[in-house]
This record gives sequence, structure tokens and C-alpha cells, in this order.
Amino acid sequence: MSQNTQHRFQLWGWILFIGSAIFFMITSIRSGDLLGLAGGFLFLVACFVFLVPLLAQRAAEAGEAGPSSSSQPSKYSRYRQDWFRAVNSRLRESAATMTPQAPAHLQEQSRRHSVRSELRFFASIR
Repeated sequence: MSQNTQHRFQLWGWILFIGSAIFFMITSIRSGDLLGLAGGFLFLVACFVFLVPLLAQRAAEAGEAGPSSSSQPSKYSRYRQDWFRAVNSRLRESAATMTPQAPAHLQEQSRRHSVRSELRFFASIR
């Protein structure tokens, strides 16, 4: 069962509990039972207290998904979509500040070496 379905069942369960608390309070008023009315009121308040975290969690999940997202969440929906790109750019920035710039003649030599290596590789697979 998906998380969305579980949240829907929990929400409907709490709505039914709230309805039963209201009916319990109505019957207590009709019978003149003040103790039953106080118990029904406390039960109604407790239902709302338990309902608040569920609604807050649903609102937070809806805020993360964004208003344009109408598809079902994937199993990786809790991860930010650009997480890998953000980490990779941070690593590149820290590496760029830590490693000194190589002299120009070594950069050219390295470039020629990688071109030769690629040519050898492509020639070997023909």
C-alpha cells in the first residue's frame, strides 16, 4: 500500500472519529448528561490533536512535490532531484581551490597524452 493511500485511510479514520465524537456529544445533550458531554468534548479535542500532525505532514509533502507535480511520487521522491549535481559542483569547487594550477607545458603534455590514449583505444577496437 502506497504512502498516499495510507495517509488517505488515516485521514478518513480521524474524520469518522470526529463525527462519532459529535454524535456522542449530541446524545449527551439530549439526555442531559454533563459528564458525557465533557467526555465527548475531550474526545473531540483529542481527535483534532491527533489530526494536526497528519495534516502538517501531508502539507509538507505537498510543498516538497510542488504545485505542478500531478504524478504519483516515485520511491526516490524523498531525495532532491538536483542532489547529485549540487554535491558534484561542491566537490569541484573545493577541488579547484585546493589544487594549484599546473604549468602550461604540463597541461599541453597531458592533453596530448589523453588524445594519444584515445586514438590507441579506438585503433585497438577496429
